[in-house]
Amino acid sequence: MSLAAGALVVATSLLVSCSASPDGGTGSAATTFTVAGSDPANLTPGNTWAWNEQMLIFTPPMAVGENGVPVPAAAESVTSEDQKVWTFKLREGWTFHNGEPVTAQSYVDSWNATALGSNGWLQNFNFVNIEGYADLNPAEGDPTATELSGLEIVSDTEFTVTLTEPSGLFPYSVTSFAFAPMPKAAFEDPEGYDKAPIGNGPYAIVGSYSPNEPIVLERFEEYLGEAGQSDEIVFSPYQSMDTAFNDLLAGNVDVVYPVPTDRLADVDQRVDGRTAVAKIPSLSYFGFPTWDERFTDRRVREAFSMAIDREALTSTILKGSGVPAKSLAESSTFGGVENTCAACQFDPDGAKALLESAGGWSGPLTLWAYQYGNNDQILQAVANQLRNNLGIEDITFQIDPFAKFTETIGAQAADGPFFAGWGAYYPHIEAMLDPFGSPTGAANESGFSNDEFNALMNTGRALPLEEGLPYFQEAESLFWEELTVMPLYFGKYTVAWSEKIESVPVGFAGLGSLAAVEVVE
Repeated sequence: MSLAAGALVVATSLLVSCSASPDGGTGSAATTFTVAGSDPANLTPGNTWAWNEQMLIFTPPMAVGENGVPVPAAAESVTSEDQKVWTFKLREGWTFHNGEPVTAQSYVDSWNATALGSNGWLQNFNFVNIEGYADLNPAEGDPTATELSGLEIVSDTEFTVTLTEPSGLFPYSVTSFAFAPMPKAAFEDPEGYDKAPIGNGPYAIVGSYSPNEPIVLERFEEYLGEAGQSDEIVFSPYQSMDTAFNDLLAGNVDVVYPVPTDRLADVDQRVDGRTAVAKIPSLSYFGFPTWDERFTDRRVREAFSMAIDREALTSTILKGSGVPAKSLAESSTFGGVENTCAACQFDPDGAKALLESAGGWSGPLTLWAYQYGNNDQILQAVANQLRNNLGIEDITFQIDPFAKFTETIGAQAADGPFFAGWGAYYPHIEAMLDPFGSPTGAANESGFSNDEFNALMNTGRALPLEEGLPYFQEAESLFWEELTVMPLYFGKYTVAWSEKIESVPVGFAGLGSLAAVEVVE
């Protein structure tokens, strides 16, 4: 289940500034734009969620290309003959912002630090499939090692990674900033580095991070990748995207993402069409409490799903922030296929007949959700459709704080369908199937279990990207035979920008590269 991140308010008077030209002369003012965001708290790549800042300060080995597949970034190539041992060859001549060369050792040191359980870094989980992870993260006691045994340096520009199991999807993993390299300074002064990280990306931090204050990044002129288009990018933390959107309209901030749902109805008119919609693999769904005897019959679960008019729901409640979901992975996801869930087609007559064949429904029904955004409106809309199409009259809601909600679902204490969401880390069908269907899947709260599904997933993972797709698609077909979850909609996230911006790219991880944004003033 996904978490919504909060942010902290700051004054907007410092958001946009002009400065001398990058060479220190008295030329024209530097091009600067401001992005509304959240306060990151940490800026070490292995210990933060600050995606947009990190992807400017750092460049990972790979990036997600326009077609949704990994392409080389800081690495010249990432290859494997067996999908288990991967060879990383680095681009030569790259340096960190302080001039230190980026080497294979830079990556290995960074990955070891993030993978070491005793450090307690947020991105630790990304390294679970590299050999030696268990020694750095024992179930009990202290780590028995401080370095991943699966990492081996070949030369200054080459190293190998050995996985615990073959995975053709590993290049997706290393598109994350969690796999970025760090210089020696990161280990000499970890606290200082966390506030003023030295990266290998197109932009470098100016000064150091202070809580609740804007973060200023300036273009790194020695960057050997695609150069940033603007001289400066300022990140300003906001507690509310509604406040940020108002500041956009007032000319105090230049990029707002995502635009709040309740502002989507007329956003194009308010900003004169300066918007774009990101393709994020994100699914909102109802999980069925299969531990409740009322939901053990698949016909009941199927009837609930067929009773929902997803088109009406997304058009009236979401107002453009979602599209109907009738599969686990949207077609824009690599390998995703539309309409794989037959029971996701709206059929009120068929739904009522199915419920009657299963013995009908008597008594109350509770719908569960966590406190976030318009979840209460979504529950109300779903309840109305269940009343109208299945004749279930006594429907109530239980909306709890996120922590309590997850505890309740984890303890199998919910007595009705529960509304939740999942967002994949990379745009591949496996990243949507695994959480819902694998035995240890993070979103498999309803207890889906199928040995053939597991075998197909394992086969697909062990193959190169293209070759594995048929196995994943067959696995999704098996998933719907049990229908443990009811998809509702795929999330759509809109970015809006000011008149001083040419455009803002969007991609499979939300915002595209902010380094490509051009200031037109």
